[in-house]
Amino acid sequence: MIVSQRLVTINAASSLGARLLNVTVLLWMYQYLLTRVSPEEFAVYAVLMAVMAFAPLFFSVFTGGVSRYIVEAYALGQPRRVAEITSSILPLLGAASATFLTVGLVAAAFIEDVLKIAPGMVDTARLMLCLLVANYALQMLALPYTTGFHVRQRFVELNMLGILRDVLRIILLVTLLVGIGPSVLWVVVATVVSDQAFLAASVYRSRRLVPEVRFKAKLFRWETGRALVSFGLWTTLGEVANMMVTSVGVLILNAYGTALDVTVYHLGATAFRQIESAVSLAAFPLLPALTAMHSLADKARLARTTLRGGRYGLWVSLLVACPAAIYSREFVHLYLGAGFADAAIVLSLFMAVFLFLGPTSLLPMLAMAMARVRDYHLVFFISSCTGLILTVYLVASQGLGAFGVALSLLIVTAAAELLYFWPLELRLTGARWRDFATSVLFRGYLPALVASAVWASVGHFFPPTSWLSLVVAVAIG
Repeated sequence: MIVSQRLVTINAASSLGARLLNVTVLLWMYQYLLTRVSPEEFAVYAVLMAVMAFAPLFFSVFTGGVSRYIVEAYALGQPRRVAEITSSILPLLGAASATFLTVGLVAAAFIEDVLKIAPGMVDTARLMLCLLVANYALQMLALPYTTGFHVRQRFVELNMLGILRDVLRIILLVTLLVGIGPSVLWVVVATVVSDQAFLAASVYRSRRLVPEVRFKAKLFRWETGRALVSFGLWTTLGEVANMMVTSVGVLILNAYGTALDVTVYHLGATAFRQIESAVSLAAFPLLPALTAMHSLADKARLARTTLRGGRYGLWVSLLVACPAAIYSREFVHLYLGAGFADAAIVLSLFMAVFLFLGPTSLLPMLAMAMARVRDYHLVFFISSCTGLILTVYLVASQGLGAFGVALSLLIVTAAAELLYFWPLELRLTGARWRDFATSVLFRGYLPALVASAVWASVGHFFPPTSWLSLVVAVAIG
C-alpha cells in the first residue's frame, strides 16, 4: 500500500473532472426535458429515481465493508485474505441480488398501486423501473470484482472509464431525444446501456490489477461473512439515514404535494447531491490511505489529513454553493423560466447546508477506516429520523411543500453537526478545538466570506440578466 499525497491529489482531481462532466450532462438533460415534457411526466422520472435511491439498502449489509477490509488486508501484506473475503461475500451478494430483482419486478408489475403515476405514463414507468432494477442488481453482484482500483489506488484509470461511460451516455441520450423524441424513458435507456458497458470494462481491468480478487468455494468462511455483515449493518443504517435526507422528501411531496412541488424539490436536491457527491468523490481516493494510516497506527498523520480534508471540503463545496445561493433567482429564471421561481429559495436552503457539512467532509471515511462506523451512523440515523418527522409536519400539516422539506434538512443538519459530528471528529483524531477552529473553520470559511461579499455587491449593482453576465459575475467572486 502506497500512502502518497501526490497520488491522492491526482486521484482526487480526476474524480472532480469526471463529476464535472456528469453534472454538465445532467444540466443539459434537465433543461431539455423540462422545456419539452410536462411536469407530470418529469415527476415520474423524479419519483422513480427517489425509489431507486433505496436500492443500496438491499446490499449495503453485504457491501459496506468489502473494499475497506480488502484494502486493509493488502496494507498488512495478506493477499490470500483478499480471496477469502471475496469468496465469503459473493454467495451472499448473489442471494441479495436475486431477491432485489424479484421484488423490483413485482413492484413494477403493480406500479400503479404503489406510486402515484400520471395517467398514460403507467407502461412507461413500469418499463423504466424494470430496467433500473436489473441494472442495479448486476452492478451489486459484480462489486467485489471492482475493488482492484481501490487496492492499487488507480482512481484516475477508474475515472477515465467513468468519463467514457458518460460520453457513451451523452451520445445515446442525444440520439434518442433528438432522433426519436423527448421522453424520460430515453434517460433510463441511455443510463442502463452505458452503465453495463462501464461495468464490464471495470471488472475486466480490476481483475487484471488484483488477480487475488476471485471466488474459490473452499475459501468461503462463515466467520468472515459475519464480520463483513456486522460492519455492513452499521453502514446500512447510514444508507437508511441518507435516503431520509433527500430521497424521502420526493415521496412525501408525491403524496402530499403537487407535481410542481416534486419537480422543484428534485432540482434543488439534485444540485445538493451533485455537490456533495463531488466532494465525496474527490475525497474517496483518501479511503485506502486513511485505512493504511490507521492499520499502521500513524495517528498524527491521520489527524492532519482529516483536518486538512475538512478545510478542502469547505473550499470546494462553498465555491459552488455560495454563488448558487446568492444568484439562485437569476439562475432559475435563466435555466427554467418564471414558472419555476419557487425553485430559487429551495436551492438556497440546500446550499446553506454545506456551511455545516463541509468541516467534517472526511468524517464518514475516517469512521470507516477506523472501523468506528457505529459512532457515526447511529447518530446520523437518529438525526435523519428527526428530520423525517419535521418534514412530514411541515409538508402535511403546514402545507409548505418543497420549501418545508429543504428547511427541515437545514435545521436538522445544522443541529447534528454542531452538537455531535464536529466533536466526534475531534475525538476520533485526537485533535484540539483550537486546531479545528483555526485550521478548518477560519481558513475554510474565509475565502467564501470575502467572495460572497463580492458576489452580493455585483448582484446588487449589476444584476445578471444573461448566461454570459452570470458567468462573469460568478468568475469575479
